[in-house]
Amino acid sequence: MPSSPTPPLEDRLHTLDELLVEQVADLTRTALTGHRRHLEEISPEAAGLIDSLASYLEGGKLLRPRFCFWGGVAALGREPQPAEVEALARLGAAIELLQAAALMHDDVIDHSPMRRGRPALHMQAEQEHRRAGLAGDPEEYGIAIAIVLGDLALSWSEQMANGVHGDPSLVDRARREFDALRTEVMSGQYLDILHQAGGFASAPDAELAALSVIRWKTVPYTVLRPVRIGAALAGAPDQSLDALSAWAIEVGTAFQLRDDLLSVVGDQDETGKPIGGDIVEGKRTVLLARTWEAADARGRALLDEVVGDAGSDESQIGAVHALMVSTGAVSSVTQEVRRRAARGRALLEGTAELGELGRAGLEALAELATDVDSLPA
Repeated sequence: MPSSPTPPLEDRLHTLDELLVEQVADLTRTALTGHRRHLEEISPEAAGLIDSLASYLEGGKLLRPRFCFWGGVAALGREPQPAEVEALARLGAAIELLQAAALMHDDVIDHSPMRRGRPALHMQAEQEHRRAGLAGDPEEYGIAIAIVLGDLALSWSEQMANGVHGDPSLVDRARREFDALRTEVMSGQYLDILHQAGGFASAPDAELAALSVIRWKTVPYTVLRPVRIGAALAGAPDQSLDALSAWAIEVGTAFQLRDDLLSVVGDQDETGKPIGGDIVEGKRTVLLARTWEAADARGRALLDEVVGDAGSDESQIGAVHALMVSTGAVSSVTQEVRRRAARGRALLEGTAELGELGRAGLEALAELATDVDSLPA
C-alpha cells in the first residue's frame, strides 16, 4: 500500500505550531487549577490571585515558548513525538510564567500604565482598590499586588519546569539553561535600571550601554535561552548550541531595536502600549543614543527637557519623535534591525546539522520578531 504524501512544509509548521499552543494552554490551565485548590485552603481572597494571573496571561503571542519548541524541533531533525511535544510545551509554559513575572515587575519599575492594550496589573489592582473603597494608598496597593503576583508566577514557573520528564541528562542540560535565563534577565533588568539612572559607568558610551542592556535583558529571555532550552532538551551537541546562540543574539537584538522603534512609529492599538512611553520613562535606548549624537544644541536641549519627564505633554513627546526622525536615528535603527535580521538568516542557513523543519520554524519566528517593513515610514 503506497504511503501518504508528506504535507507541504508550511502545513507541517502550522499543524505543529497549533499543537504547541494547545499544549501550553492545557498545561497552564491544569497547573493554575492545582494552585487554585491550594490557595482556596488559605482564603477565598488568595484564590482570586489565580483569576488575575489567568487574565494576565491572555493575549500573549507565546513567542518565547515557540522559540523553545522550534529550537527543540531543529535539534531533533524530525517531527517530535507526543512525549517530546509535551516536554517542550511544559518548558515553554514555564518560560511564559517567568515572562509574566518579569513584565509585572517591569511595568512597576517603568511606571508603565498599559500592557497588551489594557491597564497593567498594578494599575488594575489600584483601580480595584478605589472601587472597593479600601484603606490606604491605592497606588502603593497596586504596586504591592504586582510584586506579590509576580513572585508567585516566578515560583510557579520553577514548579512547571520541575515537571519535565525525559532523559535525565538532557533534562538537566535544559534546566541549567532555564536557570541561566532567570539569572541573566534579572541581571539585565538591573543594568537597565542602572543605565537609566546614569550609573552604568563600565560601558564606553551610551549606545554600547544600551546594547549591553539588550544583550543581557531582552536577548536571553526572548530568544537565546528559550531556543537553547529546547535544543538542549532535544540533545543538541555543543556545536549546534553555539550556532543557535550566534543566531539568537542577532535576532534578539533586532527584536528589541524594533520594539524601541514601535514607541515612536508604532500603532498603539497593535502594540498595546502607549506611544511615547519610552520618552516619559526616560528609557536610554539605542534610538535615543543615536538621536543625541546626531542632534544639534537645540535638539539636545529638547531631549534634556522632555526625556524622563512624566509630565511631558503630547506636543513635547511629538517634538522628540520628530527629532528622532529628522536626525536620521529612526532610519539608522531601522537599517540596523534589517542588518541583524539578515545576519541571523545567514547564520541559520549555515547550520546544516539542524533539521529543515525546525530551521523553517525558527526563521518564521525571526521574521515575525524583526519585521520593520510593515512599520509606518
